[in-house]
Amino acid sequence: MSGRNYNVVQNQLLSEHLSVDTELNINPPADCSVRLSPEVLAFLADEGVDPYELLQQAAVHVPCVDDTLPLRNYILSSSHNTYLVSWQIFGRASAEAYTHVLSRNARCVEIDVWSSSKGPVVTHGYTLSRSVPFSSVCEAIGAAITKGNEDTASSVDNSNDWPIFVSLECHVPVEKQDEIVEIMKREWGGKLVTKADVASLPSGDVVSPRDLKGRIVLMVEYYPDDVRSDTSAMMPSCGTPILFDYDHSSYEANPQLMRPHRHTRIAEGLADLGFYARSMKPDKGWEHADFPSPPYPPNIMLNIDETSIVSLMPQKLADLVVSAERYLRRVYPSGLRLDSSNLDPLKEWESGTQIACLNWQHYDEEMQLNEGLFAGTMGYVVKPPLEPPQEKWSVRFTGEIIGVSSLPLPEARETLSAYISAELLHATGKQRWCTAKVESNGVGGVIDFTWRESFQWQFTTDELAFLRLQVCQSDDCLATFCARISQLQAGWKLIRLLNAKGKYTGATLLCRFTVTSGRFEGLR
Repeated sequence: MSGRNYNVVQNQLLSEHLSVDTELNINPPADCSVRLSPEVLAFLADEGVDPYELLQQAAVHVPCVDDTLPLRNYILSSSHNTYLVSWQIFGRASAEAYTHVLSRNARCVEIDVWSSSKGPVVTHGYTLSRSVPFSSVCEAIGAAITKGNEDTASSVDNSNDWPIFVSLECHVPVEKQDEIVEIMKREWGGKLVTKADVASLPSGDVVSPRDLKGRIVLMVEYYPDDVRSDTSAMMPSCGTPILFDYDHSSYEANPQLMRPHRHTRIAEGLADLGFYARSMKPDKGWEHADFPSPPYPPNIMLNIDETSIVSLMPQKLADLVVSAERYLRRVYPSGLRLDSSNLDPLKEWESGTQIACLNWQHYDEEMQLNEGLFAGTMGYVVKPPLEPPQEKWSVRFTGEIIGVSSLPLPEARETLSAYISAELLHATGKQRWCTAKVESNGVGGVIDFTWRESFQWQFTTDELAFLRLQVCQSDDCLATFCARISQLQAGWKLIRLLNAKGKYTGATLLCRFTVTSGRFEGLR
């Protein structure tokens, strides 16, 4: 198999394994060959609703995103340790992982680049994870973005031309950094934003996604002269599970990494590529600090460990919100997350963080929230107002749960007891409601459930409030759905349910949600 065909196959395998079907509830397929239970069909007949028309209606509506605001006004869909694929068949760093997450409209990815005996490589240093050539990763990123308006036949609303941020964790000694600069310039060409572009682009305070369409924005580290007296900057910024490859013969052995000097700095040529995002890990007290230029470079972006920022919540939430109005902020997972679990992105978004980095290998609650926020977008969402309003308003949210049709039966099961769990996820925590547990018999490998129950929540108005529904058997989740409450559509809807890996199960949930608002009356 040629190298090109091999890469195509790898991309297909990775896409099949890690792709998710969230957008089915935003853009339902025209094919309506979905089986509905007799109980659901009878209920819809009584309501005068055509089930086949209902199957073609979106349960979630995602409005167009304004692309003219300053970058600090957005939340970006962000991937952490993008190169790692937690899948046995790969067991290594992979350039295809970049292709995959960018195809799902991630708009911030991470590269850990090291010098090695075989040139610059991308890997998680000092672990057993396999490496990939730096040039291959750059090639994959460059291929994933369309240069502004270069495809005149494409739609004006082209998701592939929204700017990509690349967080470069550089472990390359300063004397070897020219090599990675040359690789990025060669692979990205005119897509790469450099210092030379400053004259033709707006300043960092006002530059917008529209200004940077079709461009790659590099985040380059900045080390103030009076910090970095230890080797912490040269070690991996957070824990990552070591990926074991049991078929060692299938991959070439990892090249020997070259340990960087303990006081590595950034070469001028590399710094010039990071004009719009000079990434800095600041000292304690950063949440209310100012970083003027000079002495700092323009466009400082604060690069914060999850533990550091969580320790400031909620006492300094107002300071965090104000800081994010002045500086871009990236938050990466704690080094204690050795199992590749995720930080709580909702908590970060509510504090003003623009870039909350997640591990995309699993469809856990945090990735479900990420999908709930970004599905149907280009990986950018305008930040809602986060400062407390002068006059509080409350939301009354009512849910009516009728039934599930065609849920796949677990292997070797003919009967099943299940219930619906509904969760409200928002700034002040969670609220949860469950239906009664009902037992049903399966037919032809699928099973139906009917509840006809309702619930109601009241909470302070919050544009970052999410609804998560799960079909559960005891503590096991059989199917799930997650979306922003503000984007749920009125009337009866058939929600397509996903499994624990984010794949469509073939099952639907008939339900209806109603949202009303009024002045705050001491509600939660």
